[in-house]
Amino acid sequence: MKSLFVASFLLAFIALGQLKGLGRRRGGQQASFSVEEIPGEPRVKHPTPVPDAAVEALRTDEGVASCLGDNPLAPEQSLGSWFVASVIHLDRAEEADVVVVPSFQGQESMCFHTPAGIGLFWIFRKNGERYDLVLRTWGGGLEILTAKTNCYRDVRTGTLGQAGRDLTNTTYHFDGIRYVPDRKTAQK
Repeated sequence: MKSLFVASFLLAFIALGQLKGLGRRRGGQQASFSVEEIPGEPRVKHPTPVPDAAVEALRTDEGVASCLGDNPLAPEQSLGSWFVASVIHLDRAEEADVVVVPSFQGQESMCFHTPAGIGLFWIFRKNGERYDLVLRTWGGGLEILTAKTNCYRDVRTGTLGQAGRDLTNTTYHFDGIRYVPDRKTAQK
């Protein structure tokens, strides 16, 4: 039953974005991501390996470090295998920024996903040869919006609460260094 609520929420979240003209794909980019798989829809439509510089940044993430403590990597396994990236242009088309989501392929997937359908998302901004973490957030879905603040596209997350009765959306704006929460709205 809970999965039905989560799936309904995600479909509503994506449909709401499409109705408002948000989350449009620009140049083949995926702008909406969900934690739960929607039948017939891949979680990441254009998957790409997580860049090595972003993998190194993920290694320092407190949640990833904790998960590594409980789920050590096999000698032949790369930390990058735990995640999938999708290229997004937050600012200019020549900058290949990435949204990173857990791959949910192994035991470690439970480190980044709750039974309530809430998961972790990371957004990295390309900065020369390195990737800077500009947003780490939990949500049931994440959407890269067309509106911009400080030349960077705004981001919105959506989370269901109260057994699927409440939907909370948080909009993040770029402050020049990272994304910060700007507006939170709740719907019953």
